Amino acid sequence: MKILQRVVIVAILCYMGRLLYYQWTQIEEIDFSFSPWMMLLSHISLTLLFIIDALGWHLILRSLNHKPLTLDSIRIWMLSSLARYVPGGVWSYASRAEMARRIDIGFAVSGVSLYLETLMLAMSSLVIGIPSWIFIDDQNIQLWHIALFCLLLGLGMHPNVLKLLRYLPGKIGIAFSKVELPSIWYIFSIFLFYIVFWCLFGICFVFFVSLLCPVSKDLWLPIASSISLSFFVGFVIIFIPGGVGIRESVLYFILVPYIQEISALLIAISSRIWIMTGEFGAVCLIEFTYRLSRKLKLTWSRK
Repeated sequence: MKILQRVVIVAILCYMGRLLYYQWTQIEEIDFSFSPWMMLLSHISLTLLFIIDALGWHLILRSLNHKPLTLDSIRIWMLSSLARYVPGGVWSYASRAEMARRIDIGFAVSGVSLYLETLMLAMSSLVIGIPSWIFIDDQNIQLWHIALFCLLLGLGMHPNVLKLLRYLPGKIGIAFSKVELPSIWYIFSIFLFYIVFWCLFGICFVFFVSLLCPVSKDLWLPIASSISLSFFVGFVIIFIPGGVGIRESVLYFILVPYIQEISALLIAISSRIWIMTGEFGAVCLIEFTYRLSRKLKLTWSRK
């Protein structure tokens, strides 16, 4: 599996690099509308969006009748998210479950929360990604296929389906039987939270794209939804660490019908750097806030 991961990543990166090499002359001719201050603003917005994403997991934990401190759960999400780039595809989940255990969140609760979060992120990103899909010609996947897939994801989150976990053999089934499951309406409300998150992410992405090339208003919707659709593919192809190369390739092919091919290539590649700096900024901000809050609590306890 590790060899397959490396082969796929190298092949994708070589393909993207080849495109970049042969079109470098056209890149030099692009009249960028770049503004350092606007780029900084887009990074700040993206940093806040990752914190909102982490808040979604906190809401899921609350729906399972576990109420950790908001800062603790967001910090766990942030730190564990860095493990997505480690080969294997499961380390972010394993590290989050381990850190959650340290604040008295059991394996069963962590497992259900991670399961719900993954399905909610996948389904909501697919729903918001539909506008970028319907304008693409020569589609092999029709809208009814997407609707069917969303239905299956939704059924996977239904409380009656979650109850089946208690029938797992041995102590695992016993542990899952003790998890207090949320109602279908509570699950739906958190799903709407993720819908809003992807809408905000799309707006932020349009802002980022407009910094690199001019974008007409009639293209804002498909371009905004393209980033969530690329993330959805990254969720599905779980064996590639952090979706490296996958998201960029998907984003490139989605953007090509709407903007110049060379601009789409440049945006797809630079979006990885943009997203990673946003993640890093969010981790630094939360870690600083966490350490500061602990220091202040310690200071007050001594008085």
